[in-house]
Amino acid sequence: MMFRCPVSFVLVLIAACGPGARDTAASSDAAVSPVHGADGSSGGSADPCGGVSNCFSVYAHSDKELYVVDVQAKTLIAVGMFNAPSAESITDLAVAPDNTIYVMSETNLYTASAVDGHVTKLGSLSACGTKAVALTTTPDGKLWTGDYKGKLCQIDTTRTPPVVLAPMTMSGGLALTGDFAAVGDGTVFGTAYRMSDAANTGTQADNLLVEIDVSTGNVTQIGPTGFPKLFGVAFAAGKVFGFTHDGTGRVVTIDPHTGAGSLFATFTDSSNTGISFGGAGVNSMVPVIQ
Repeated sequence: MMFRCPVSFVLVLIAACGPGARDTAASSDAAVSPVHGADGSSGGSADPCGGVSNCFSVYAHSDKELYVVDVQAKTLIAVGMFNAPSAESITDLAVAPDNTIYVMSETNLYTASAVDGHVTKLGSLSACGTKAVALTTTPDGKLWTGDYKGKLCQIDTTRTPPVVLAPMTMSGGLALTGDFAAVGDGTVFGTAYRMSDAANTGTQADNLLVEIDVSTGNVTQIGPTGFPKLFGVAFAAGKVFGFTHDGTGRVVTIDPHTGAGSLFATFTDSSNTGISFGGAGVNSMVPVIQ
């Protein structure tokens, strides 16, 4: 039976209640500071879960910096810089059921601290297809990655260094635009485009919301979002969240039944520049709220 959130939990400051333990998203670190949305909303708290138990934080990031999203206040909380070796750009993020935050560059897999954002290298990664851009865990704790040419791979984190297993191909001529995210019932949502769309029109300018069976590569198309370059995907309060990489700083909510997207908020960094989000994620035990 699917876990259902009490009504009072649906409006928690971050995402959704769930059956797992409360996460540890920088709950008391003094370095955490609010970053305000363009709608002028302020606030954000050092405890983005608002003191509520069984809360799952929504993370997002630029190439260099980790944030937590305050869904109710529509703010970002800056966690800290990744400080990756050789100033590597981080391409995506995933949160495991045990709250481990995995992040990756084009060539390496790391864990990231929920306290200050700093990364710890787990090992180098061979390619999953052509330049992996997406990362998620599933509720069984497995870690998955995908490239922008339609390949999906499991990363075996039980080995040292981690090993990228043989790729599968997404069905229907589709490929990830930048991310996918699993939720507690095992559904994996992703943002996708048709690889035949070489002219950057159609589905590259209007990313599709899809469901993906990561064990087979089978894809079910849900619908167009109305937004381009959705490089980050997370889930909160019954909706998919998409994070843009087009320099506008836009974050959108996406109806998981129709794919239709709506502007949620627009975010700027400390220099008042629209954030180009490289990825996003949430604990894969986050429940689907009907």
